[in-house]
Amino acid sequence: MNKKIISVIIASALLLSLVACSKKVEIAGKTFDASKTYNIAISQSAERQSLDSIRKGLVIGMKDLGFLEDVNIKYIYENAKGNFNYASQIADVYKDNDADVIVTIGDISTAAMKDKIEDKPIVFAGVVNAEKLEYCDKEKNSLIPNMTGVIDSHLIMERLDYISVNYPNVKRLGIIYNSDNATSQYDVDYFKFYATAYDIDIYTVSIKKTDDIEKALDNILPKVDAIALINDYMVDDALDIVFERAEIDGKVVFGDEDEHLSKGAVVSSSRDYQLVGRKTAEQVVAIIKEKKKPNELKVEEIDFKIS
Repeated sequence: MNKKIISVIIASALLLSLVACSKKVEIAGKTFDASKTYNIAISQSAERQSLDSIRKGLVIGMKDLGFLEDVNIKYIYENAKGNFNYASQIADVYKDNDADVIVTIGDISTAAMKDKIEDKPIVFAGVVNAEKLEYCDKEKNSLIPNMTGVIDSHLIMERLDYISVNYPNVKRLGIIYNSDNATSQYDVDYFKFYATAYDIDIYTVSIKKTDDIEKALDNILPKVDAIALINDYMVDDALDIVFERAEIDGKVVFGDEDEHLSKGAVVSSSRDYQLVGRKTAEQVVAIIKEKKKPNELKVEEIDFKIS
């Protein structure tokens, strides 16, 4: 065969290879590199408006960074429905799948995935007390080789300040929580620590299951001027009962997020959880595109403000 023809064939083959490797897809005026598809496995702790918003923010953030579902990214999604055992089962499934990155949303899914998976990158979101859980140190350096993530601020002192200024007659504040939830216990401890500075007494009662909520309300409502909600999945499953009983007793309920507001709470903090999801997307992209190891990325913090 003529050397010139051979050269043309080789050049053509190389050109086709380059085109295949740099396949571009244009959608709605935005160009996406579709030469490789990445798999993102999401485990969400519970069905909550805040956690749903984080997931939505993640998808939006990934799109903004050049990764569109069914073009160059595929999402696998499971919801633990507030059950650690189920979250652990999801972790078992994800251990054997082909996920490039696992995203955990909320404490339950994050803890379950941490216990089960060591050889795949994990990016957590919707976790508040990452330092106490030893996911990171005070400087936000990851303490677990295959994990990093995004945390959001407590605003507990700011919430107490809001209550003190706007509801000065509230001197006894009640909190119902699941004491088996490390984050809930952490929030309660912080409420107690800061409340003394505002001359507010904190009354607490813990529950082991959602069915305990009526008894807990019987216990705490006569003792307090108001109820403060924290981000506790078990209590959130009984919000309708909490608000119904609080209204009957004439007690105001202070919320901690938009879902509480939608039920009738006075919300003293405003959180745009999509921001957490978008920041999570940045870390995912750093791992899949820039080939960063999770512990090379500092844990990021979204600093929410009181509304």
